[in-house]
Amino acid sequence: MTITFRKLTDKAELQELEALEGTIWSGSSVIPLHMTLTVAKFGGLFLGAYDGDRMIGFLYSFPGYTDGELHLCSHMLGFLPEYRKQGLGVRMKWMQREEALLAGYPKITWTYDPLETVNGYLNIAKLGGVVRRYLPDCYGELNDDLNRGLPTDRFLVEWFIASDRVERHRAGQPRRPDTAGVPEVLSCDLSGELPRPRDIRPDCSGERLLLPVPAHFQAVKQADMGAAAAWREATRTLFTRYLEQGYVVTDLLRDQSVVRYVLEKRPVEDILRG
Repeated sequence: MTITFRKLTDKAELQELEALEGTIWSGSSVIPLHMTLTVAKFGGLFLGAYDGDRMIGFLYSFPGYTDGELHLCSHMLGFLPEYRKQGLGVRMKWMQREEALLAGYPKITWTYDPLETVNGYLNIAKLGGVVRRYLPDCYGELNDDLNRGLPTDRFLVEWFIASDRVERHRAGQPRRPDTAGVPEVLSCDLSGELPRPRDIRPDCSGERLLLPVPAHFQAVKQADMGAAAAWREATRTLFTRYLEQGYVVTDLLRDQSVVRYVLEKRPVEDILRG
């Protein structure tokens, strides 16, 4: 299977994107063609993934302006089910970076649920994004399978695409922080089939901290919505507190049942240098 990627600009391509979006997110509203055409003309970026002549995935992003800084807002990335978990999303993100650099954008931003650790590993450990903001209930109530029943809390990822940090991740040579003996700000009950949050430690301090979350959050939701809600509440409290204190999420450590976010308290400029 040979998958190709290309920038989407004309009406026919964006019509195909509209149809694909409706297929990927069945039942959800799609971005109308008049909107995608306008965004594409004025600084937005649309990428398509193709298996032969068939579009099987897409990425949608538009210009943003926050705190006096221009950036590209990456809003949607999706593939047909049979093309997922094949590394295509990573390839599309690196192409997005190349196109954004050519267009003069210094960074790309997007959101994701911090409890969805597959996304977290891609965004932070593979791509080199960092997180400095936690957005409680970012999108309000959503009734799809992934979000139903819980507040839609999100991390805001910042991808400083021209930084040394991102270039190292692109080359497969990231600098991993030393986490030996680093305190954890949340303890977990690992006695059952699925982990549960136990003791919150909001007063930990140090250059680095670890915050564990379940490795398979959707399995937690399916087994025990009460436990899922407890994870949401505990992690919201801790991420909000430590990010407000100046910590930055810089990495993830994967284990069988939990994933530990690495939080570092140092200037983001230092983090981006490596």
